[in-house]
Amino acid sequence: MNVHKPSRSSVIGTGTLAATLLLTVCGTAGAQTPPTAVDKATTATAAAAPRSATPRCTADDLAATVQLQNTGSAKNAGSAMVMLQNKGSRTCTLRGYPGFAGLLANNRSDRLAVKRVPHPGPPMRVTLKPGATAFAGLKWTTCQKSDKTCHVIAGLRLTPPDGNRQLTAKVVGLNGQAVTQLTVSAAGLTTGTLQPTSQGVVFAPGS
Repeated sequence: MNVHKPSRSSVIGTGTLAATLLLTVCGTAGAQTPPTAVDKATTATAAAAPRSATPRCTADDLAATVQLQNTGSAKNAGSAMVMLQNKGSRTCTLRGYPGFAGLLANNRSDRLAVKRVPHPGPPMRVTLKPGATAFAGLKWTTCQKSDKTCHVIAGLRLTPPDGNRQLTAKVVGLNGQAVTQLTVSAAGLTTGTLQPTSQGVVFAPGS
């Protein structure tokens, strides 16, 4: 029986073809770079864009007014409506609760306890165009000036949500006249959430 033996040239040709295919496959695999780092960078940029599109409101953007609704005649309970107006030229956002400190007659700060309650609803994002206002409710229990734990304050300082700078609020009565003295018990203040409208933000008497 005749056995066919491959010629030397066909063996060499086959080997050359195999080597060429191996180099091609290896070269292609080496050229493929996992795009993980690029994808992460792109995702982070896309996720951050909506947040930076409208900046949060800072103390420099805002003017604060605290309008008293009740000075304490009903069950020694005081209440007020807090108004934060965008006085700047850019649109900004607020979300959460304002912070407070008392303002003494000598212009020094008086530290007050502040309790936060989701009234009239949970925190929500409030977008303020120039001239627009956000609202929140504020309440406290009054006290006798002779009580050593009583805070006798001439005004209020306010910190916007997530801010670290205070602004001095204008405190007025329902008649629009300035109020220069408030008494706040050791229990301090209770504040509600900032809302886009004033509806429902004032705490009901006795609440």
